Amino acid sequence: MKKHFTLFLLFTSFFCFSQNLTLNELLSIRKKDIAEVDEYLTAKKWKFIKAEEPTDERLGNLTYAYKKNYYDNTAESFLNYFYSDYSGISRISVQIHNNSILNTYINQIKAWGGKLHNSYVDNGDIIKIYRGSTMTYKIFTSTQNNTFGGTQSIYTLIIYTNYDFDY
Repeated sequence: MKKHFTLFLLFTSFFCFSQNLTLNELLSIRKKDIAEVDEYLTAKKWKFIKAEEPTDERLGNLTYAYKKNYYDNTAESFLNYFYSDYSGISRISVQIHNNSILNTYINQIKAWGGKLHNSYVDNGDIIKIYRGSTMTYKIFTSTQNNTFGGTQSIYTLIIYTNYDFDY
């Protein structure tokens, strides 16, 4: 019985997380072009929200939502793909509401040799910066009011190359 319960928990957690993107997938998306990003995310049931063209002053942006509510602008996760036609820079930002998913990302970063580079508070958000040999991961922990009058935590992970982050 104990073995069946353990298998049930394993499959349940795998199923819950399998609908989100792994850190490997996020890193892979960062290297894709616009069409490949759109095809990949829509195949994984992400909904396209908006696009902005790049300019000389700012990066272009594609925004997607996962499990977006039909009636309002809430979703389980949001993803932004930032890109430049001029410099070749691309970044990925993902906003999640689940602490266990964030911890899975952080554990993977650490397993790959990423170290905590800096941490601080800015405008009420906790900022943590992890740095590996080629990538920098900036994590924001913030709160927002929910529809029931309480607050909920929001986690945002932005993935940069070290060159892009330092520039």
